[in-house]
Amino acid sequence: MYLWSLLGSDIVAGPTAHGVCSDAASAMRMGEPRVKDGSVFLCIVEEVRLRISVGGLETTYQGTGRYFIGRRTRSGGVYWEAMTRTVDPDEVYRITGLPLWIARELADRG
Repeated sequence: MYLWSLLGSDIVAGPTAHGVCSDAASAMRMGEPRVKDGSVFLCIVEEVRLRISVGGLETTYQGTGRYFIGRRTRSGGVYWEAMTRTVDPDEVYRITGLPLWIARELADRG
């Protein structure tokens, strides 16, 4: 699975649009028109795996460390740069928001 995000000129403000696709090519096609016309600055496509959260059995996405950044070229196209990052094992196996009964049990064990 691939998550895509479109970032405007103020990248601190967060994405102007985002979504999920089943393959990288589809995710790239979703962002290309707005990158080409200059209405957004970047399109980021990140490869993810679907996970189930232990705390509430919600589904979440876990990055694999592989992603693509799309930027507008001078000729009006989009250049895609493939990148990787190291995924911290603590990030992969992190449990957020422990249920209260687990937190109490862990506190009792000291």
